[in-house]
Amino acid sequence: MSDASEILTTGNLGIFHLKRLWEKSQGTLRGEAFPELVAHEGELDHLVLNCVGLDIVEPYQFLFHQQPTFAEFESWIVKTLGAVPSPEVVAKTNRAVTRFMAGNFRNFPAAEKIEHPVLTPEEMKFWDENGYVVLKNAISREDAKASEQVVWDFLGLAPDKPEAWYGRSQIFWADLFQHPVLNRNRSSARIHKAFAQIWGAEDLVASVDRVSFNPPIKESINHSGPSRLHWDTSIAVPLSFDVLGILYLNDVAENQGAFRCIPGFHRKIDSWIASLPENVNPRDVNLEDRGVVSIGGNAGDMVIWRQELPHGSGRNLSNIPRLAQYITMYPPDRDINPVWK
Repeated sequence: MSDASEILTTGNLGIFHLKRLWEKSQGTLRGEAFPELVAHEGELDHLVLNCVGLDIVEPYQFLFHQQPTFAEFESWIVKTLGAVPSPEVVAKTNRAVTRFMAGNFRNFPAAEKIEHPVLTPEEMKFWDENGYVVLKNAISREDAKASEQVVWDFLGLAPDKPEAWYGRSQIFWADLFQHPVLNRNRSSARIHKAFAQIWGAEDLVASVDRVSFNPPIKESINHSGPSRLHWDTSIAVPLSFDVLGILYLNDVAENQGAFRCIPGFHRKIDSWIASLPENVNPRDVNLEDRGVVSIGGNAGDMVIWRQELPHGSGRNLSNIPRLAQYITMYPPDRDINPVWK
């Protein structure tokens, strides 16, 4: 294994692991193999970029398509963020890297006392029983409508011109990551508190994910998005605790491509997997008869769910698109499932 001090080598921004991440991308282009310096180093890549305020898609596109020098990569980060990362961001990122390198991963949910909780005891009980919860008014309705307009503008579409909704090559997803309005949602104190209660920990990193545009079903076009129930995590037993979230940017009825899941499945997934024949892949099993629910909400509401729940976006049977932003928050020392299945 190579010297792990490579991860601590910094450039002008003073951020750990960025140079290592750049070196790996350029080495890959040259056909060189780079061994992991720490276990699950790919997760560390995600962690560092999220701490800085980036997704992983745009940096990788820049690194692999432009083949920049490291100085050019750092300059691109500043340009993309619109500012040099603050000393606080640099310090938080470097602390997260140091903790990750030490391998001191905790089991979650933890038991820290969360001051000023936003989820009621009844909502937390619902969470424990069902594996999901709706955070009402996660952001204001005004912020949600502003976010919705950002997505419409990015796509070059309009609510009153439905004939244009289906002309995109990628109808469901929209690769919009950076925008001040979307970044404000990611820094919402109310959203942070909800995730803190669920994780039992205050020190969290916000993901930088895409937005989605789910228009009404048009029979001639298959654009239903990830409607099939699925998991976004490894389902190797025992599963690691992890959560995801979807923020509704407009009012979403249950038949409007709303989020779908099987409540309570987190409490029986281990035994369900164990009951399957050895030659059956759990991901191939049709679970539509297992009590799927569709969860509507108002603009600004957020659904948070445990990753053990089979889930997906429903087919939009209304006449109005569903617009949403994906946000999750996680502790930098969360346990990572060592096996992908």
